[in-house]
Amino acid sequence: MPKKLDLLDLKIIEELKNNSRISFSDISQKIDKTDATVRRRVKKLLEEGVITRFTIDYDIDSKQSISVTIKAIPDFKDIKRIMKELKSIEEIKNIWRLSGDCGLLMKVDVASIDKFNPLIEEKISQIQGIKIIETCFITDIIK
Repeated sequence: MPKKLDLLDLKIIEELKNNSRISFSDISQKIDKTDATVRRRVKKLLEEGVITRFTIDYDIDSKQSISVTIKAIPDFKDIKRIMKELKSIEEIKNIWRLSGDCGLLMKVDVASIDKFNPLIEEKISQIQGIKIIETCFITDIIK
């Protein structure tokens, strides 16, 4: 059973609630205690189960878009119609026709991850004669 929390414990918990990544040094400055005191108190709060985890809040609908590549195989006898339909989809930013049996490679930008499945299910997959082979989320742009 955890001990009763005092004012110092509550101040530390409040700082961690506001920012779970805050350093012990920053907490100590805000509550006017030493780093060692804050470190010891947090350790004890963890051991007693008062603090069970450190977490984050996030905004999945943030303004930053998410880029994805989609590899697809079109029915080449209908390639002109398929390309026209793909070009009309606003989220598709680039389409490359690849050599051999590689098909098409598309780069799409969506506002958020939760907008990706509707793009695939309601737009791209509805085009007759196209088969999606692979999707890859772009995690880093090197060059």
